[in-house]
This record gives sequence, structure tokens and C-alpha cells, in this order.
Amino acid sequence: MLALHELRSYKGEERVWVGKYRDLSNLPHWHDDCELIYATKGSAVVTVEHERCDLEEGDAAFVSSREVHHIEGDDGSVLAFVLFDHRLIKDILARFRLSSHKLAATHGLPEIYDVIDRELTEASPLYAMSVANRVQRMMIDVFSTESVVTARDDESYHEKNYKRLLADIDKRFADYDLSMAASFLSLSESYFSAFFKKMSGMTFSRYLNLVKTEKAVEAIKSGEKLSVTDIAIRCGFDTIRNFNRVFRSITGFSPKKLPRSYDVLAMHPTYGVEESRDPTDERSVLITDDEKEEEENGG
Repeated sequence: MLALHELRSYKGEERVWVGKYRDLSNLPHWHDDCELIYATKGSAVVTVEHERCDLEEGDAAFVSSREVHHIEGDDGSVLAFVLFDHRLIKDILARFRLSSHKLAATHGLPEIYDVIDRELTEASPLYAMSVANRVQRMMIDVFSTESVVTARDDESYHEKNYKRLLADIDKRFADYDLSMAASFLSLSESYFSAFFKKMSGMTFSRYLNLVKTEKAVEAIKSGEKLSVTDIAIRCGFDTIRNFNRVFRSITGFSPKKLPRSYDVLAMHPTYGVEESRDPTDERSVLITDDEKEEEENGG
């Protein structure tokens, strides 16, 4: 599957990552990590499990582990992120959920972000324990002062079935079609189409083409002596013409002219993601250390 289940890794012993994006836009996705989002400049719409959170400058939101979410930042917006291993607050998540993903207060997030960023950069002795402790203390404050509800015992019926469907498509993508997908969820094709668009933010045909194209890129780069026809058939395209058209529209290249260096996982900034599908749109910019320094100096 493409751009939905995002797997993350951290550089060292720490289980926390911080970073800022300008003009962030991404596809609906989910991951095991928890995510704090703070609008440092401009505004953005954060959608979590169908709840729309409008963030203006100075607002913050929290995305818990395994919640499907996506973000649309306005032009010129800058969003700061603190991502961390959900196990750092597993005892909290086992008991509570926030009533709203948008936070009523920032809970010192801007200041804590700067401290964690510095500690991760310097990596002095015990830094991993220190940043983990800062996240835990902040989240204790969040769940102690924000409105909470009793945690769900499990994901909702629709969420579980949606993720099961994505896994099934990833395994049997070549033969998949709308009828099979609708049947998998025991829905009519019209209802399924509306359901899938609501869950993923794209049509089913668009998603299936993304998956097939990703598999085609993998086949081209595998080193196997496969013709374009072989790859098209293996990946479930009905004609060579359709394969070439879809492949070019998604990658920007024809199958025969795909650069050897092309990496479907490196199309967008990845901040330490390994063997994963990065949902970030190419217009988004991960702010570098030089830009951070310029920003801090009023540049």
C-alpha cells in the first residue's frame, strides 16, 4: 500500500523526533507513533478520524497512535511537530482519549519543542531519557487539564475493516478492482466508493493506480530481466498504453526511462523513515538547520 501505514525509525536511543514543515500537505496516513502539531506560522487544517481541526497560529493538536489523519497547511504556513513512541504514554492511552484532537492550550509546547530540539542535536549523556521525560511530563499535563473520555477498547469497526482492505490490496493488487474491494467490505459499489473517498481522501481507482505503479517501480529496479509488457501484466495493467500513461502521470517518467536512482520512498522528505511509505506531498518543505538559525535570527 502507498502512503497510508507509515513506519518510523529514530536515529539513536531516543524515541522522540522534532521538526518543522513549511507548506505541509500530506495524504491520509497512520502510524504507531503519537504526534503533537503546533502552528508556528499561518494556519492549517488537521483532520483526524473525520474530526476537522482548524489550527490558527499558536494553536496545537494531538494525534494518538494509529489514528488516520492528514494535514493541509496554507501557503506560507509553518507547522512544528513532536513525534514520539506511543509506549512513552501507554498507561495514559490505555485509560483515556482526548475529547477533541485540537488542544485548548499549548501546554508549553513551543518552549518544550526548542529544548527537545537542542537536546537531540547535542546528544549529551542521558539525552534520550531527558527528552522522553519531557514528553511524558507534557502529556501528563495535557491529559490532566484537557477534556478526556474513557479510552476505546479497540478501533471502530470501519477503521479496522479499512486497514484490512488496504493490506489485502497490497497483497493482491494485480487482480484487484472496485467490485472485489466492495465485496471485501460487504458494501455496494456506490456506497464503497463514497466510503473509500472519505477514508483515504482519493478515489479507489487513484489509490489502486498508485499501488500498481509503486509495484512496477520496484519490478523495474529489481534487476530482473523483465520487458515492459511483463511488468505491465505482473502489475495488473490491461494494456501497455494504459500502463505507460498511468506510470508517466505518477512518476513523471516512462517505464523505459525511469532513472536507476529513482526511489519511490525518496520522492518527499522523510525525516528518518525506513522501509515506509511517506505520505508527504512534494510541495512540502522540511525546514533545515540553516533555515532554523535564520528564522531564530529574524531572517
